[in-house]
Amino acid sequence: MALPEDLRWVEVDYPHVIGFKESRLTEEAPRCRLKRIELDLTDREALRRFLADMSARATKVLVLTEGVVPYLTETDVTGLAGDLRREEKIRYWITDYFSPQAIRSGDKLRAKFMRNAPFQFKPADWFGFFGALGWRPAEVRFVWEEGERLKRPIPLPLRVKLLLALAGLFGSRGRQAGMKRFAAYMCLVPD
Repeated sequence: MALPEDLRWVEVDYPHVIGFKESRLTEEAPRCRLKRIELDLTDREALRRFLADMSARATKVLVLTEGVVPYLTETDVTGLAGDLRREEKIRYWITDYFSPQAIRSGDKLRAKFMRNAPFQFKPADWFGFFGALGWRPAEVRFVWEEGERLKRPIPLPLRVKLLLALAGLFGSRGRQAGMKRFAAYMCLVPD
């Protein structure tokens, strides 16, 4: 990815994940100012210290929590949202969105293949949940629609493709549209 050399990119993850990344990426040279931090996001005091330190060094901050929020509890997500909201230099937060149908379907798959990594965050209304915490979506990009726009369809197993094709033939337009909006990335901004 072509990034400006002066961009500060800070990755935060569990110590074992940071160690794994560093062991696998030893031959790669970052194209920006990269720093990796070992931190458990559920350790609120450590997270607050980290956020305060990053905010003190920055003028504008974008937080990206791709693949993180669904694995946290609702209490942890509430705390994270509040901690991010407290730092005035945090202007953007990109996080995942999953529809209730996607969560139900995904729970079945994760029960078979990822028993040790269940989704814990399952609000009935993702947008309402974050809205109540002072975050509103500035932009939402649905994965399926973005794949179609970029002419890069989502790689799905044949069984799923067949089910989607059948639903497309026999389902209502509303249901078809809903199926295409099963997952997204939302760029949140503070209210």
